[in-house]
Amino acid sequence: MVVGGGIIGCACAFELAARGAHVTLLERGELAAGASGRNHGLLLSPLDPVLVPMASASTASYEQIGDGAPVRFGLDPSPIGFLVVAADDGEAPAARAEAQAAASCGVKVERLDQRAIRDLERSLAADLAEGWLLEDGRRLDPAALTVALALLAQEQGAEIRRHVTVRALVRDGDAVRGVVTDEGRIPADAVVVAAGPWSGSLLRPLGIHLPVTSARGWLVHLSPDRPALSRLVNRAGWHVIGEESGLAPQRAEAMSERYPQPDVGSLLQPNGDGTLLAGGSRQPAITGEPEDHTVPRQIIRRAIRLVPSLADAAVLSAWWGIRPMTPDGRPVVGQVRDGLYVGTGHGGQGVILGGGTARLVASMIEGGSSPFDPAPFVPARFS
Repeated sequence: MVVGGGIIGCACAFELAARGAHVTLLERGELAAGASGRNHGLLLSPLDPVLVPMASASTASYEQIGDGAPVRFGLDPSPIGFLVVAADDGEAPAARAEAQAAASCGVKVERLDQRAIRDLERSLAADLAEGWLLEDGRRLDPAALTVALALLAQEQGAEIRRHVTVRALVRDGDAVRGVVTDEGRIPADAVVVAAGPWSGSLLRPLGIHLPVTSARGWLVHLSPDRPALSRLVNRAGWHVIGEESGLAPQRAEAMSERYPQPDVGSLLQPNGDGTLLAGGSRQPAITGEPEDHTVPRQIIRRAIRLVPSLADAAVLSAWWGIRPMTPDGRPVVGQVRDGLYVGTGHGGQGVILGGGTARLVASMIEGGSSPFDPAPFVPARFS
C-alpha cells in the first residue's frame, strides 16, 4: 500500500510493481496535484555529495522508462548548461561556493568573467560581476513524469486509486497492517507513507515524530517576445548547499512575534516552446493558502534584474506548491515500524531524488541489498 500520488509515491508504486509486488496506491486528490506537478522539473546534480548516489539512481530510472512511457515527459538527452551568476561583488563568494560544491559532486565547472558571461547569454544584464558555467541541468515535465510512473505501475498490475483519503494506519500490536479510508479498512503487508508534508498526520498517532515541515514555493511562467536564454541561469545564493537547504520546524514564540519572510531567488529556465519559468521562493507554510501574495512580483523583479528584456514579457501564470522539508536538507527514507515505511522530506528535490528513493524503498521491503548507502536517510537520525 502506497499512500500519496506525488512523485515519491508514484515512483515507489512503479518500482514495487515492476518487481512483482501487488501494489495499491491511494491519492486523496489528483496525481501530481501538489509540488510534484508544480516545480521547475529539473534534474540537477545535488550540492550534497551524500545525495549523489540517490540522484544518479533517479536519473537512471527515468532514462530507462523514457521511450516506453505512456505520457511523454520530455527529458533532455543531455545537460543544457547551468550558469550561476553573481549580480555584484558581494554575491561572488556565494557563486564560487556553489561552483565548488558542484565540482565536489562530480560536475564540470568553468569560471567566466563579465565579458564571457555576455558572450554566452547576450540578453543578460551587462553589469554582472562573475559567473560559473556548470555542465548540468536536464529539463523534464514533472507532472507528466509523475503520471507516467503511475500508469506504468498500473501496466504492471498496480491499482491506482484517486480521491481516496487515508485517515489512519491499521495497527496490529507494534506492526502496521493496512490503512483506514473513508471507504473502510484496506489490509496490506507493507504500507509506504509518501504523503509529502502531510505524512506527519498519519505517523504522529503511532508516536512517530519526524521533523518534517512545510515550505511553499512559487513559480512564474513568462512568455517573452523571443527566446531570452539558451541555458539555465541562476543568481548566486539560491541553489543552496547541503544542510543550508534544510528547514527546521517553526517555533510558536518566534511566529507569535513575526511570520517568517519568504526567501526569494532567481532561477530562470528557458522552455522548448519559447516560454520561460522564473523561480523560486521558499517560505514556511502553515495554512493551505499563500501567506504572502507578493512573492510572484518579487520573483519577476529579480528576473528582470538578470534579463532586462523580460520587462516586456507576457505573464502567463503563477503557481505554488508545498514541499516537505527536513532540518538537514536530506530526505527521510526507511522503515519506522514492522510493516511501515516512510519516504518524505525531499524538499525541492523530489524529482531529482524520486526514482532513487523508490529503489531504496523497494529493496527494504524485498529484503534485498540496498542500491546505495541508506544510512544518511534513516528516520532514526532525528531521534
